[in-house]
Amino acid sequence: MGYIFDTPLFYVVALTACVLAVVYVYFKKSFSYWKNRNVPYVEPIFPSGNFAEALLLRKTIGQVHQSSYWKLEGKKYRGIYSFTEPRFLLRDPDIIKTILVKDFQSFHDHGLFRDEDLEPLSGHLFLLAGSRWKNLRAKLTPIFSSGKMKMMFQTFVECGQELGSILEKSASNEEVIEIKDIMASYSTDITSSCAFSIQCNCLKYPDAEFRQWGRKFFAPSFRNVVTTFLDETIPNLMGLLKVTPIDPKIARPFQSMVEDTVNYRERNKITRNDFLQLLIQIKNKVKVDDENEIPELNGSGSLEDKFNEDGMYAQFFVFLVTFPCPAI
Repeated sequence: MGYIFDTPLFYVVALTACVLAVVYVYFKKSFSYWKNRNVPYVEPIFPSGNFAEALLLRKTIGQVHQSSYWKLEGKKYRGIYSFTEPRFLLRDPDIIKTILVKDFQSFHDHGLFRDEDLEPLSGHLFLLAGSRWKNLRAKLTPIFSSGKMKMMFQTFVECGQELGSILEKSASNEEVIEIKDIMASYSTDITSSCAFSIQCNCLKYPDAEFRQWGRKFFAPSFRNVVTTFLDETIPNLMGLLKVTPIDPKIARPFQSMVEDTVNYRERNKITRNDFLQLLIQIKNKVKVDDENEIPELNGSGSLEDKFNEDGMYAQFFVFLVTFPCPAI
């Protein structure tokens, strides 16, 4: 009998049993978070919590959240689990309003992946947290003043007229059209015109470079599925694995294009009434308008307030991909 306890197999089995026991206790304790606080919750499944169907690629992250939301019928809120991380799902409009308005200073972070050293394009307003988010928001607010938006209105009108003429031609010829692609091209035309002052003519040329970026960014692929799942459930793991949410095949040419455009404008002292020009002004610490001056760096010159080229690329990238995304 003593010989059995001295065999390598015994130690392997014992170590495995200890590891499984620790894992069991850890998940058991983690999945008791909402129960211990008397909060109604959706029963989790080991090990993914309430995201098993997303892990098995049966549903998207959005569909999983939608399913959990409808399970809230008759309740103001409910707890769910992203693996062992507890999340609070709200349905009551009054509580939502309190969080988004009155107590917003405590809830402005998004909890998604952000590593500006690994992925510079992740340093945009939608992902930044804490004081960095607050400082950048203060800098970007003048960009979206009523005066700046009015300057873009004529671009909307011109793109709308072109859209109307294309739809009218298709209707007169009784053609079957793919409205999703047409609206994506229309949105991309507006974005490139307002942001870059570039007429990319995606409505006339559906394979224009800007349109290809949009397709690649939102195209369903194994990589996009995996990174989206990790971003929504275990964002810290992305940093450990050195995985970026944005495909480098999109990020690198985009950064090069913006860098070339910025260098050309600054070298030739060219100014435009567009979003990129306003970002250049912020980068160079000049006035965006007569009433709003861009704050200088604080005394320590820390990164808390710094708005460099990478920050400019990130803000422009999120502007470019989120504006047309409903139609992508």
